[in-house]
Amino acid sequence: MSKPSKKPRKSRAQTKVDTRDALLTTGMQLFAKHGLDGPSLDAICEHAGFTRGAFYVHFRDRDEFLVAVMDRVGTQFLDRLLGPMEGGLPGLVQRFLEASHTGEYPLMPAGGIRPYQLFDACARSPLLRERYLSFVKISVARVADLVRDGQARGLIQKELDPQKTATIVLASVVGAQALVDLGSVLPLEELAVEMLGMMQPR
Repeated sequence: MSKPSKKPRKSRAQTKVDTRDALLTTGMQLFAKHGLDGPSLDAICEHAGFTRGAFYVHFRDRDEFLVAVMDRVGTQFLDRLLGPMEGGLPGLVQRFLEASHTGEYPLMPAGGIRPYQLFDACARSPLLRERYLSFVKISVARVADLVRDGQARGLIQKELDPQKTATIVLASVVGAQALVDLGSVLPLEELAVEMLGMMQPR
């Protein structure tokens, strides 16, 4: 009877990649559940099954770790939300509303990351603020592309400046999430329809 073959041992480089990935995945889970200020680095390391020493091999400090988590969460979400062109700007709005209802939107789940926590963290950390603003810039550029597409198809007023319109749309999203977090009951679907209607040709 032949002995079962042993699994090949991971290389040091692969082990390092896996450790970093496990820490980030754990950070995403704990921040989503307890908010940005909830889990300590010790709790994150313990849940991931690693020591503080292993953490500092990959991240200089908590801020650098938060940026890495933001990178992963933000990139994945923006790829899903802003990636497809289907449906133009109305399609984007619909995907955002669905993400808000399902809790997929990172700043919407109950008990998770709150908008004020994100803004407070950005105020404390230039590194985090810079990365957040880069996501804002990417989002505005993508929405501006959708505005131009809508204008080319005669669905959006040609007089509107795509960049400024996209900035207003994003500012409205940020404002809405802050109001919802404060307990305001907003009819998001109705407000979205109203905003899209304001852009339509007269």
